[in-house]
Formats: sequence, C-alpha cells, structure tokens
Amino acid sequence: MDLKKLANQYKDELLNNVLPFWLEHSQDHEFGGYFTCLDREGNVFDTDKFIWLQGREVWLFSMLYKKQEWLDCAIQGGEFLKKYGHDGNYHWYFSLDRAGNPLVEPYNIFSYTFATMAFGQLSLATGNQEYADIAKKTFDIILSKVNGTKSIRAHVI
Repeated sequence: MDLKKLANQYKDELLNNVLPFWLEHSQDHEFGGYFTCLDREGNVFDTDKFIWLQGREVWLFSMLYKKQEWLDCAIQGGEFLKKYGHDGNYHWYFSLDRAGNPLVEPYNIFSYTFATMAFGQLSLATGNQEYADIAKKTFDIILSKVNGTKSIRAHVI
C-alpha cells in the first residue's frame, strides 16, 4: 500500500469534492448557519440545526481554509452559533429550528465540545478575540461538568 498516494487521494477528495459540496449546498443564506441533513445531490431534507453539527462545520471551514470563501463560510456559521446556539450563558442547545429558535434545551456535552472546537479554531483563523473568549467560557463549563452527572434528559422546548 502506497501511503503517500493514499494521502494524496484523501486530500484531493476533501479539497475538490467534499468541501465544495458543503460550501455549495449547506449554507443557509437566508437565516445563517448550515443545513446538515442533505441527500447525495445536496437537497435539504430537514432544516433543523443541530449545534454539534453546526460546530463541526465551523471548525472544518476555519481549520482548512485556503480560500476566503471558506473562511467566510466559517464566520457566517460562527455568527449564527454565537447569536442563537446558546442560552446567553454559553449553555449550548442541542438543536434549533432553521431561524435559530431553540428546539431542544442544553443537555449533553456534544454541543459544548463542538462549540469549543469551532470557536477556538475560528479565533485562530480570524484573530478575533471574541471567538477565543467564547471557546474559553464554553470549555470552562465543560470542565465544571467533569465530576457531575447528566442532570436531565433532552427536553423539547
């Protein structure tokens, strides 16, 4: 197995197929954030926005950006998360409707973790201290939960 050839194949697939697909089909240009429930053709089949998936996409585009449009995509997703993704105290909802209204209240670590990763990487990509502060505040909340237990099950708002 030629590992260098395989690495080049994966890099090519990511940069020339995966990222362009998500850039073209996932951005919600009307409300912000991303559509993440897409079929193979890029058609949206569910407009709910799950915070952990929003965070993953912000992280992906801010981590890999080589083109301004990739960074712009990351920023628009980060701004959507900053505005709607939490309760005002960085307790991250599980999911939102398309417009950013909470659907499921904060209840698990996944939303917090991916928000931390997203805003940390977005801060590195942009130099924006506000994004770094959001990442740190969220990470501090994660650390405060280390010895705790899950308080409640998901509750639809």
